[in-house]
Amino acid sequence: MKDAGSGLNEDRRNFQKLLRMVMNKEVSKVIIAYPDRLTRFGFKTLEKFFKSYGTEIVIINHGERSPREELVENLITIISHFAGKLYGMHSHKYKRMVECASLILAK
Repeated sequence: MKDAGSGLNEDRRNFQKLLRMVMNKEVSKVIIAYPDRLTRFGFKTLEKFFKSYGTEIVIINHGERSPREELVENLITIISHFAGKLYGMHSHKYKRMVECASLILAK
């Protein structure tokens, strides 16, 4: 299963489908590249939820990003998400806001 949306968006179609499949005990294992590909925040809670239905989450890439890199990615994602809601994903203001945040956080 694949979703193109942000890990902040809980309404992603395939994410919702995966949750239903886990609750129906149709899935025994979920394999992901990084925890934030499934959900940006609350991964431990989601992991416990899946486990309560007998589903294991397997993470392929452990620790390949430093805590600083993860924090910067999370901050840019949050800014991008809310700037998109405020200005629209294709607006000039949105793109400028994300560029500025990236420049500031990269230092």
